[in-house]
Amino acid sequence: MESEERINILIVDDSPTNLLALEAILSGPDRSIVSASSGDEALRYLLDNEVAVILMDVYMPELDGLQTAELIRGRDRSRDIPIIFLTADSTGGRHLSRGYSLGAVDYIVKPVEPDILRSKVAVFVELFKKTQEVKRQAELLHQKNLELENANLARLTMLIQLGQELAAEHEPFALLEKFCRSARRIVGAQQAAVGLLNGEDHNLHYYFRCGPTDNDVTRNGPLVSQKALDLLIKHRRPLRLTEYDRLLTASDPVESPRCFLGAPILSTSGVYGWLYLLNKANAEEFSEADEHLAATMATQVGISFENAKLYSDAQRHAAALQLEMAERRQTEEENARLLVLEQAARAEAEQANRTKDEFLATLSHELRTPLSAILGWTHLVRTGKLEEAQIARAFETIERNARSQSQLIDDLLDVSRIITGKLQIELRPVDLSSVIEAATDAVRPAFETKAITFETVVDPKPSLVMGDANRLQQIFWNLFSNAVKFTPQGGHVCVEVKRNNRQVEVAIVDSGIGISPDFLPYIFDRFRQADGSTTRVHGGLGLGLAIVKHLVQLHQGKVDVKSDGINAGARFRVVLPLASAVPAETQLEGVVEKSGNGSALDAPQVLSGLKILVVDDEADSRELVMAILTRCGSEVKCTISAAEALQAVRSWDPDVLVSDIGMPNEDGYQLIKRLRKLKSKRAKEIPAVALTAYATDEDRANALTAGFQVHVAKPIEAEVLVKSIASAVGRKG
Repeated sequence: MESEERINILIVDDSPTNLLALEAILSGPDRSIVSASSGDEALRYLLDNEVAVILMDVYMPELDGLQTAELIRGRDRSRDIPIIFLTADSTGGRHLSRGYSLGAVDYIVKPVEPDILRSKVAVFVELFKKTQEVKRQAELLHQKNLELENANLARLTMLIQLGQELAAEHEPFALLEKFCRSARRIVGAQQAAVGLLNGEDHNLHYYFRCGPTDNDVTRNGPLVSQKALDLLIKHRRPLRLTEYDRLLTASDPVESPRCFLGAPILSTSGVYGWLYLLNKANAEEFSEADEHLAATMATQVGISFENAKLYSDAQRHAAALQLEMAERRQTEEENARLLVLEQAARAEAEQANRTKDEFLATLSHELRTPLSAILGWTHLVRTGKLEEAQIARAFETIERNARSQSQLIDDLLDVSRIITGKLQIELRPVDLSSVIEAATDAVRPAFETKAITFETVVDPKPSLVMGDANRLQQIFWNLFSNAVKFTPQGGHVCVEVKRNNRQVEVAIVDSGIGISPDFLPYIFDRFRQADGSTTRVHGGLGLGLAIVKHLVQLHQGKVDVKSDGINAGARFRVVLPLASAVPAETQLEGVVEKSGNGSALDAPQVLSGLKILVVDDEADSRELVMAILTRCGSEVKCTISAAEALQAVRSWDPDVLVSDIGMPNEDGYQLIKRLRKLKSKRAKEIPAVALTAYATDEDRANALTAGFQVHVAKPIEAEVLVKSIASAVGRKG
């Protein structure tokens, strides 16, 4: 270690007197005594500093010596620092075993014997010095190895680059110039020269020499003794010479080189030429490694020069002609390809633009139509001039149109999930007959209103498929609704279910308006409708069949359609694979349950006695939730922000929290996280219901992960809300 470096010794004791005494005992010119009055102070110092040894009092307030040692051992940086415990407990029995388990190297009983303490600390100081010296030596060795490795790697890289440059060069003199400059730089010589001989009389045919600067070049002939070059040609192996060799002595002593390295350039017929380098930079002579490198480069330049000489002229003309032809052909092909792509892109863009305009117009119409009915009947109800029957009709119309809008939004969300690849299904054994029965019940009011004969012919054998019951019901509800929608008054719809050993086939045949042959290929495309005009008879967004196709594909099935044309009806067919080897006890799993006639709202005291805190920044939503919950016997308090909600939790002590997710400043996720971090056990365990318009499966998962027990999607359905709250608090809804 260098003399100016000082060794740190850390003393940890809560007694200033002890610290001064220990510092006086251990002080030395090569030591820096660092005092810490607590375990926390010692830990902070060890974050950024190295010490040779730690002397630590066992008994200290707050964080004692053993606890501090345990934390020191838990850090990678300080794990191996030796620790000597100081204690006034002469027995030390109850600390001894634990101290050694934490890495203590010794115990010293107070009062401390100075000579003993010095000798023990000196051992670790010397050990630290030697360790640091070993580290320094290892680092120096690593740096030397790294420098050598980098030098070899740099030479190899330059050699590879030189090979690439020579392979790309076909002009002989230019090739020699590149090679000469690179050879001088790679070997580290002050000068380099390369010469190629005439094959018949061994006279110099090509020659190039370069010096330390770019301007120091010549083609006039070698500067070294011809005897040295003749020796290269004769023995056909590399040659190294120093200034003491007579072969290297020139006629003019001023021109005599300090050292010489030459290598013959060989071909199949003999010596093809030579390479020589003069005066190794930063060395008295060239090394054996330089000799091997020169031999490698001589072989490299010989091959490259021969190729350049043989093919330079012919290759230049042929390459130029070929390049011109290739460029012309490529330009023509590229122009033709770009023209085709431009035409296709233009047609696609025009079609997409038309489809977008039609869809936006349809979407506006489909959203505004039920909205008009809702707003109109709401205005009439508020006048107070309607009879009881008209009021009932108004509420029925408002509810029906609101559900229609909700279905439109659900379809848009499903299409968005399909486009982004986020629509997923949960597979389990499902009885397809029960699914079809449930879907039939769902459309029953529609076909009874139009006096349509709706016939189902189902195979009596169980038709079990691996699928998602809700998504399967969505498939057949869409197909049944379409059949009823496009079948005129008094028409006929038949649903036939057949099965074989491997699959089940469901056919939906109607006597409706049919499908034109021109539109049949696009029937399952998103946003495509046979009649998108303002005079169309049937509404809708043109999304249902696209959703059906994607859901069927997710179930490893297929769907197709046939129609003989306008007013000839249509036949949709869904084919799904049967579930294989399903145990008997699971055969009825997945059957779609029909909702009962009972309603949670029929039991007005289902939430009786509960104090419910509602958090929502939308006034209309707050009032609706409050009206529903107070009707069910609960006491309700409303707040408009997360901050108000937390204050209400502390002061009002609610039994249930019902919170919106999307709110300004702090959303529902932040509210539930802050609530769960409160010290109150009540706040940590209070049931929480997320009531939100973020209604995707991902949103539901996020809400449950954040700390909500239940996720309820808007628009608010009173029965669903009441049942969800009852479930959250453990009551039967």
